[in-house]
Amino acid sequence: MANRPPRLVKFVSAEVEQLSEERCRTQVELLHQDGKAHVGKAEGGCADAERLRLAAHAAASAVQSAVCGTGDQLDVTGVTITEAFGKRTVFVQVSAVYIGQRRELMGFCLIDPDPTRAAALAVLNAVNRFLGIG
Repeated sequence: MANRPPRLVKFVSAEVEQLSEERCRTQVELLHQDGKAHVGKAEGGCADAERLRLAAHAAASAVQSAVCGTGDQLDVTGVTITEAFGKRTVFVQVSAVYIGQRRELMGFCLIDPDPTRAAALAVLNAVNRFLGIG
């Protein structure tokens, strides 16, 4: 692993802010290897499932800001929690168009301990090879 090239994009944080009793904002920050921070935000409900969806959308927005050009697109089309091998896991499905190629991508991350962080990392897991970011 010592000879591994540096990642193009690094995960920095995923945070949820409660705006009201029923509204939340999720923010995901990524750091590009050029030193520029890219932040994605999404607003919606505060239920647990909705927070995961918001985190996934915010992560996709941050990735798109960091590496995608005009005409490229990342859409989170599904987010679910399931138990895999006895561990709670978040799975995401992302529809991606990058440099004229369309792909349906899947990513996952163990929920340990923060579900918001896990949803954001699952998006990165889904897109990293297709986009060549990590």
